[in-house]
Amino acid sequence: MPRKIVACDSYVFDALVYDRYQSGGEEINERRRKLSIVYEAMKNELTPKEFHALKEYYLNGKKMKDIAQERGVAPSTITRQVRKAREKVMHIAKYY
Repeated sequence: MPRKIVACDSYVFDALVYDRYQSGGEEINERRRKLSIVYEAMKNELTPKEFHALKEYYLNGKKMKDIAQERGVAPSTITRQVRKAREKVMHIAKYY
Protein backbone atom coordinates (compact mmCIF):
# COMPACT_ATOMS: atom_id res chain seq x y z
CA MET A 1 0.00 0.00 0.00
CA PRO A 2 1.55 3.32 -0.99
CA ARG A 3 1.89 5.79 1.87
CA LYS A 4 -0.11 8.98 1.81
CA ILE A 5 1.45 12.00 3.48
CA VAL A 6 -1.18 13.91 5.41
CA ALA A 7 -1.15 17.55 6.32
CA CYS A 8 -1.88 17.68 10.03
CA ASP A 9 -1.35 15.64 13.16
CA SER A 10 -5.03 14.99 13.82
CA TYR A 11 -5.34 13.28 10.44
CA VAL A 12 -2.33 10.95 10.69
CA PHE A 13 -4.68 8.00 10.70
CA ASP A 14 -6.42 9.29 7.56
CA ALA A 15 -3.74 7.56 5.52
CA LEU A 16 -4.81 4.26 7.07
CA VAL A 17 -8.57 4.52 6.86
CA TYR A 18 -9.06 6.97 3.99
CA ASP A 19 -10.61 4.55 1.52
CA ARG A 20 -13.07 3.29 4.10
CA TYR A 21 -14.75 6.70 4.20
CA GLN A 22 -14.86 7.39 0.49
CA SER A 23 -18.34 5.95 -0.02
CA GLY A 24 -20.43 8.37 -2.04
CA GLY A 25 -22.55 11.09 -0.51
CA GLU A 26 -20.96 11.34 2.91
CA GLU A 27 -20.52 14.94 4.00
CA ILE A 28 -17.06 16.20 4.88
CA ASN A 29 -18.14 17.21 8.39
CA GLU A 30 -19.45 13.73 9.12
CA ARG A 31 -16.25 12.22 7.78
CA ARG A 32 -14.15 14.52 9.95
CA ARG A 33 -16.26 13.66 13.00
CA LYS A 34 -15.65 9.96 12.44
CA LEU A 35 -11.95 10.50 11.86
CA SER A 36 -11.74 12.57 15.02
CA ILE A 37 -13.28 9.71 17.00
CA VAL A 38 -10.78 7.26 15.49
CA TYR A 39 -7.91 9.62 16.30
CA GLU A 40 -8.99 9.85 19.95
CA ALA A 41 -9.26 6.07 20.07
CA MET A 42 -5.73 5.84 18.64
CA LYS A 43 -4.35 8.08 21.36
CA ASN A 44 -5.98 5.88 24.00
CA GLU A 45 -5.44 2.43 22.48
CA LEU A 46 -1.97 2.60 20.95
CA THR A 47 1.15 2.45 23.04
CA PRO A 48 3.24 5.65 22.91
CA LYS A 49 5.85 3.84 20.81
CA GLU A 50 3.23 2.58 18.33
CA PHE A 51 1.65 6.03 18.12
CA HIS A 52 5.01 7.71 17.53
CA ALA A 53 6.09 5.17 14.90
CA LEU A 54 2.77 5.53 13.07
CA LYS A 55 2.97 9.34 13.12
CA GLU A 56 6.57 9.43 11.91
CA TYR A 57 5.93 6.92 9.14
CA TYR A 58 2.63 8.28 7.81
CA LEU A 59 2.57 11.93 8.86
CA ASN A 60 6.21 12.84 8.35
CA GLY A 61 6.86 10.33 5.57
CA LYS A 62 10.00 8.99 7.21
CA LYS A 63 11.40 5.61 6.28
CA MET A 64 11.24 2.92 8.93
CA LYS A 65 15.01 2.62 8.76
CA ASP A 66 15.39 6.33 9.63
CA ILE A 67 12.89 6.14 12.49
CA ALA A 68 14.74 3.13 13.88
CA GLN A 69 18.07 4.92 13.63
CA GLU A 70 16.70 7.96 15.50
CA ARG A 71 15.32 5.76 18.28
CA GLY A 72 18.31 3.44 18.45
CA VAL A 73 16.35 0.26 17.69
CA ALA A 74 16.32 -2.31 14.91
CA PRO A 75 14.26 -1.49 11.80
CA SER A 76 12.24 -4.65 12.41
CA THR A 77 11.07 -3.15 15.71
CA ILE A 78 9.62 -0.13 13.91
CA THR A 79 8.10 -2.35 11.24
CA ARG A 80 6.39 -4.40 13.94
CA GLN A 81 5.15 -1.29 15.79
CA VAL A 82 3.70 0.24 12.63
CA ARG A 83 2.06 -3.05 11.65
CA LYS A 84 0.49 -3.54 15.09
CA ALA A 85 -0.67 0.08 15.21
CA ARG A 86 -2.24 -0.23 11.75
CA GLU A 87 -4.07 -3.40 12.79
CA LYS A 88 -5.43 -1.69 15.90
CA VAL A 89 -6.54 1.39 13.95
CA MET A 90 -8.22 -0.70 11.27
CA HIS A 91 -10.02 -2.66 14.00
CA ILE A 92 -11.21 0.58 15.61
CA ALA A 93 -12.29 1.98 12.21
CA LYS A 94 -14.59 -1.01 11.60
CA TYR A 95 -16.95 0.39 14.21
CA TYR A 96 -17.40 3.65 12.33
